[in-house]
Amino acid sequence: MNWIVEIPLEEVRSEHYKVNAKRCGKKQPCLICGKAIKDESKAKYVQLLTNGNIVSSTEKFENSQGQFPVGTDCAKKLVINFAF
Repeated sequence: MNWIVEIPLEEVRSEHYKVNAKRCGKKQPCLICGKAIKDESKAKYVQLLTNGNIVSSTEKFENSQGQFPVGTDCAKKLVINFAF
């Protein structure tokens, strides 16, 4: 059985997210820290729900805003099998 974990993005998001995201320019920012993703081929992805939570599943959710990239360092900080 696979458990689906849902946690508020604000609990894992860096307090410097907005500042870092502004510095990205045209590069895609990490959803967690806001820093530019250097190598998008190595990025992991998390699903963001409309309630502001991220969910540990690739299942389609009715209230999903889609998949967003997370850098490799930030992905390591998430629950096992949380980023895909």
